[in-house]
Amino acid sequence: MDVMLRKALRKYSGLRQQLDNVLLGDEGDTWESEFKKFLAKRPCWTGDQKKPVPAKKARDTIYTRPISDGHLLIIPPNDGIRTIAQASDVFRYIDSDFKNWNLDVTSAPTPAQPVIVHEMVKDGDFKTIFSDHGDIARLCLTQSQIIGFVRIHKEWLRTDGYGTFFLFRKGDEIPLSFENVFVAYVHLGSDGWLGVLVNQFLHDYVWDAGNRHRFVLPQLTF
Repeated sequence: MDVMLRKALRKYSGLRQQLDNVLLGDEGDTWESEFKKFLAKRPCWTGDQKKPVPAKKARDTIYTRPISDGHLLIIPPNDGIRTIAQASDVFRYIDSDFKNWNLDVTSAPTPAQPVIVHEMVKDGDFKTIFSDHGDIARLCLTQSQIIGFVRIHKEWLRTDGYGTFFLFRKGDEIPLSFENVFVAYVHLGSDGWLGVLVNQFLHDYVWDAGNRHRFVLPQLTF
């Protein structure tokens, strides 16, 4: 088979899989409605929904590099009801600290959220790495959004048991206290099973860039 044809087929297959995933997800009805508008060349993702926009090039950072530039990765809108502690249909192993630390709480509904996947290039702890990307409050996803990403974009998780990290907060207090910020640590085993741990944002453990851990962050406009 021609090399260019093979590449085109692989790209089409990936797009088709992504479409299938969102249509079969919890917000499938919403995605179907908006997709029909798109096919009819009518405005879509308007009103209360955030309109998905093409992924922009992430700004340069010291500790990570973007690896999903050019890919439109969207977490669908959701009602915020799902929590990681209750997501046994997604994760085979769930850290008991999601309950021990009283993190089994719902969040407010969220619109469609574009995200960018980064990969570590320099050793650092959570506070150092995440702060390198800007305002911590704006970098937090909800637990429902984290579950949504894992379900729809599983192919972007770090493999071989290494970590993919997601920042989330407990509660909606303003100003945000770092003591109420946590990191969900998702690992994908070689046999395809998923586990999730939780760490405190202020944990001072220094992560090894040689393991190429990944970070999933909201696409922000600076």
